[in-house]
Amino acid sequence: MSETDGQWDIIVSALQDISNANSSNPLDNVYADKVSGSALDEMTPDELEQLKQEVIEHRANVAVVKRFIETCKENLGILIESQQTVKKVASPEKEVDNRKSSKMNGKQTKRPRYGRSFWTSKYNPSEPIVVGSEIAYKLRNRHFEEWIQCEVVRVIGDGTKFEIRDPEPDENNNLSETFKASYKEILLIPAEELTSELSNYPASTKVLARYPETTTFYPAVVVGHRRDGTVRLKFDGEEEVNKETEVERRLVLPLPDK
Repeated sequence: MSETDGQWDIIVSALQDISNANSSNPLDNVYADKVSGSALDEMTPDELEQLKQEVIEHRANVAVVKRFIETCKENLGILIESQQTVKKVASPEKEVDNRKSSKMNGKQTKRPRYGRSFWTSKYNPSEPIVVGSEIAYKLRNRHFEEWIQCEVVRVIGDGTKFEIRDPEPDENNNLSETFKASYKEILLIPAEELTSELSNYPASTKVLARYPETTTFYPAVVVGHRRDGTVRLKFDGEEEVNKETEVERRLVLPLPDK
């Protein structure tokens, strides 16, 4: 596999995701006529609420597609830079010499690798996953849904395999060992600066959320949202009946289909 194959795979995948997003919820501005003053006046409260939810979902879908487009632009930039570098090399021998010289001078740089999660949702980005990204990792050989928060320490190959680590130190205060994970075993946790761009989940949505004061994610049901951005949830298996728990929005992830 060549050095640029990973970028092409991510670009093709992102374009497919854009196509799928448009198929499920067209990106065209189909609500322009519906939200005009006269049209709104004629709607019942139920129709207004339904329209509101449709517009929210449409905006969320557009935001997801924008992130896919940015991913394409980033990886195309890497490919263009790679091609320009190849053209500047006069011969294979000179390229080898240049690499050796750069390495000796301590100036050799590696292009960043990008990965993605297999699971996509209009409520949460699935890429780009880079070194340092926070992710939720599905523990293996468990009889119930349990995911733990980890960080990516290496993106492998075409961006569908990763080396990850639990950031929490062990009982001796040592960093935990790294282990391998596939893109079907992880979910991207949005960066804090993207929190304001995340769309709200509809009530009764099944999600995966980090339980307060832990680094473990469990299934939960959305009750509602607060103005400060937190999500009101009911976690599965709570001993206290009808107990509601508030969790930061970026730590509430879409529950993958089984």
